[in-house]
Amino acid sequence: MNPDTRYITPDAIGEVRRGIRDDLLPVFDEVRQIFEENRAVGFPGWGPLGEWTVGALYRSLLDSFVRDTETALAVMRKWEGEDLAFAERNWRTAEDLIVQRVKKP
Repeated sequence: MNPDTRYITPDAIGEVRRGIRDDLLPVFDEVRQIFEENRAVGFPGWGPLGEWTVGALYRSLLDSFVRDTETALAVMRKWEGEDLAFAERNWRTAEDLIVQRVKKP
């Protein structure tokens, strides 16, 4: 995001959208993929006792992490795709309507 952007403008809202699309979404996609890839522990796993104590907790935590990253991704995609686009259009319209127009005599 441009550090010189100090006021809310349609361009600033667009920069936030681009930041979400170009910076945040790829990171969260990668984190979710890492969680998915590490859900299963290969042989010999945790062992009989470890599976009962650690394995269940491990899977539960990873399931929570995957669910939370998917929720975060859904929210960010909605912001980037719909919500901020709507705000950007409305802000541009408001700026256009607030400009005083002078009629020629």
